[in-house]
Order: sequence, then C-alpha cells, then structure tokens
Amino acid sequence: MSVSGEILTRQSSKLSPTKQSKEVDAILETREDSMDAQARAEEAEAVAILHRLNEQYIRAFVEADVPWYVENLSAAFTCSLADGRRIGKEEFLHMVAAGPGVTDVTFDEIDVKPLGNVALVHGVTHFVRDGERMSSRYTDIWQRRDGRWRAVAAQLTTVA
Repeated sequence: MSVSGEILTRQSSKLSPTKQSKEVDAILETREDSMDAQARAEEAEAVAILHRLNEQYIRAFVEADVPWYVENLSAAFTCSLADGRRIGKEEFLHMVAAGPGVTDVTFDEIDVKPLGNVALVHGVTHFVRDGERMSSRYTDIWQRRDGRWRAVAAQLTTVA
C-alpha cells in the first residue's frame, strides 16, 4: 500500500491537464520567442553585411577595382546589362577593368531582402554619362556559402 500510496501522492501533486497544457504552451512560446529573436538578430546582421557589400560593389565599379570583384563574385556570376546583353563573370571583369565610363555616381533606394542563404539587393544608381544625368535600377542576388556572401547575379535596367 505504501508503494501505491507514493504513486498516488506523486500523481496528485502533478498539474491538472489544463494547467499542464498552459505550461507547455508557455514553454513553447518562450522557445519560439527566443528562436524569433535569434532569427531577427541573424537577419539584421545579414542586412548590415549586405548593405556594406552593396556600397563596396558600387565603389569597386567606380574605381575599376577588379580584385574586389574577383573576391566577391561567385564563379558562376552573370549580369544582365541594361541593353539586354547577358554576360558572365569574365566579361564583367573586363568591363570593370575598362573603367566605369561614368562620373558623379550616387545610389539610393536600397532595399535588402535576406531569404535564408540568399538575398536580394535592390537599388538605384545615379550618374553622369556623356554629360547626361542618368539613373539605373538594379537587383543583385547574393548567396551565403560557408558563412560568406558572394554576388551570383545582377540585373540592370535604365530608368527613363
């Protein structure tokens, strides 16, 4: 009787099913909040890194900094130019080496959208080409591999 009495005592000290359910819900909610906080922190870090990479990408273009692109473009990088041509990494690097052909470059409307290990970076560059002020909207696609972001594609569209 003492064994079953101990079992009864232990069972009676347990929470009611309703209270247990509320406790489980609270634990799960706390865990989800913790996971959400971690995910938000990781996303904020990715956004900050991608903003810096975007600034460096544009600086590298203006300064014809080919080594920066060699380091930060994926091997399979492609770029769809505003004139509709699609070029690979090698041709892009030759284009960068030839110099920008533009002056007074600025950029704005930057929007960084991390999607796990991939991210979209949208923006607008403004510049002067042949004495005429122009703008180009762009979308760059970045991929994180082994903890490092690299551009895998770019799309340029002239703004009328």
